[in-house]
Amino acid sequence: MKLFFSFLITIAACNAQAQTKITRYYDANWIETSKEKAAFYADFIKDGTAYSCTSYWINTKTVRGISVFPDTVMQNPIGKQILYFKNGRIADSSFTEDKKTIYLFHYYPGGQLAMHLYVPSNSSEAVVEGFDEDGKRIKHYIFQKDAEFKGGTKAWQSYIVKNAARDLSVKGDSAITAKVQVQFIIDENGDVIAAKIFKSSGYRNVDNDALRVISDSPKWNSAILFNQPVNAYRIQPFEYPLQPEKK
Repeated sequence: MKLFFSFLITIAACNAQAQTKITRYYDANWIETSKEKAAFYADFIKDGTAYSCTSYWINTKTVRGISVFPDTVMQNPIGKQILYFKNGRIADSSFTEDKKTIYLFHYYPGGQLAMHLYVPSNSSEAVVEGFDEDGKRIKHYIFQKDAEFKGGTKAWQSYIVKNAARDLSVKGDSAITAKVQVQFIIDENGDVIAAKIFKSSGYRNVDNDALRVISDSPKWNSAILFNQPVNAYRIQPFEYPLQPEKK
């Protein structure tokens, strides 16, 4: 029996060594960044068609989360996912199937249950129950709600069209269409912050104008997660028709 057990351990170790580990680094807002600027990092190991992922606080190297994802983008978890507080207590325990959350337990740092989400066997609609730290039920508890521009998507599109410059030019003899993408954060107060170029157009005047439009955005209705306002992250594409400069 001892020989058999030893043989299994050896095989497992060899398999682990053969697996390729991919490490990615993230800032405090979980936006991918360099190692020098990171607050977290995550190790991804290919397991069949998915990736096993363990994330860590970079300063302490303590585990932040254990998950399985279809890729290394850290979206759409598969099966069971566990997230931890810095004190080692469980923050969230959930199970996802076909991109749908089947159950989710969310806790306070002290260990008290803060929220329970589940899908009854006789229903396709999730039930959400929220509690304060004394265990008292919270009425009208909001599990999650996306950030929204006041007036909705059409109002946001109208803002972009109305405020983007229409008279930008380019050197050359032909008109072209320049494309740029701007990444930004909608903070807990609904303010737009940290606008930066995600994908440059290659034209400074285009990039600067797109940044201006996003930075000047009016307030949004902030995103909500676990009944609290949170940051939301966006990437806004722009297309600018550029006319050739007059000679």
